[in-house]
Amino acid sequence: MIGVIGAGPAGSYFSSLMKENVMLFEEHKEIGKPVACTGIMTPAIFDLTSLRKDVIVNTLDTVRVLGPHTSTDIPLKEKEIVVDRARLDQSLAEQALENGVIVKTEHKFVGNKKGHLFFNHKNNVIKYPYEVLVGADGPYSTVARINTLSSKRAYWVAKQYSVKVKTEPNVFTVFFGDVPDFFGWMVPESDSMARIGIASKKHVAGHFDALLKKLDISQKNLVECQAGPIPIYDPRARTSKENIYLLGDAAGHVKATTGGGIVYGMRGARCLADSLKNGKDYEKTWRNEFGKELWFHLQIRKFLDKLSSKDYDQLISLLQTTDLGKYNRDYPLQKLHLLMKPGLFFFALRNLLKNNL
Repeated sequence: MIGVIGAGPAGSYFSSLMKENVMLFEEHKEIGKPVACTGIMTPAIFDLTSLRKDVIVNTLDTVRVLGPHTSTDIPLKEKEIVVDRARLDQSLAEQALENGVIVKTEHKFVGNKKGHLFFNHKNNVIKYPYEVLVGADGPYSTVARINTLSSKRAYWVAKQYSVKVKTEPNVFTVFFGDVPDFFGWMVPESDSMARIGIASKKHVAGHFDALLKKLDISQKNLVECQAGPIPIYDPRARTSKENIYLLGDAAGHVKATTGGGIVYGMRGARCLADSLKNGKDYEKTWRNEFGKELWFHLQIRKFLDKLSSKDYDQLISLLQTTDLGKYNRDYPLQKLHLLMKPGLFFFALRNLLKNNL
């Protein structure tokens, strides 16, 4: 039996691909809850799966980039989508169920030993035999920790609220320069509701309050809090050990530029299914598939973290004359030439030399 811990997108998608002899375990009573995700995705998701109409809550055709004193709008050649994250998780778990996967909720994974998985289920410890263990149990993966696959992990902490606020429903906004090591965002669900958040390694609550003040948003307009850790990709980290494998956030398969991991988690799930079905090395398979892409995101993040407020203003000014509408952050190396405009190239070179990177 293949035991999959965590019924998020990566765990459910992998289970659905494997179909036979799979048990999918979810800690919570309701799959998809609590929500801790912005839920914005590029069209790359449709290369992996179709989505039910009730999963998609909005479509976006413009990115607004705001620096300390400058801004620019980037029209998107392909619309991006905002999903109801709970419904996304539930729909993928339902697909797995339809494909013959056994789904168990309210099963908190507590360990594995001598060919058995152990769970706390309604205050009782129960066990199931297994041959393969897949940890898709999020940033603080218990599977990774118990099986010594989680040493020296680093995280950002995100704080986000659903907020009653007037929006431009087709425009999502990113705020650069408000935190030293990440950014803030406003992603509209409609013309009267948005997901507003910010992430950082430290003091995220203070940064979030400052962002609300900047946007002149009252606390009374905050509807629902969605907060949680975002793993920082580490190319040296192991994602497998004997018959134990990690997927998604548990594997650190997250874009260091944006913190998004749904598409990469599902691409990793596809790699693991292929590896198990065809006797391939999972570590080599996913690294060949998208390891260079995650490394590229990480280098961009390291570069951005060195920029001053003045640098961000200059960068955003350069973006005003750069057509990034065709750039897809889930396939960052496919349109790399879009980032190689002379102005951006010399800006990057100057800052690399200045910061001795």
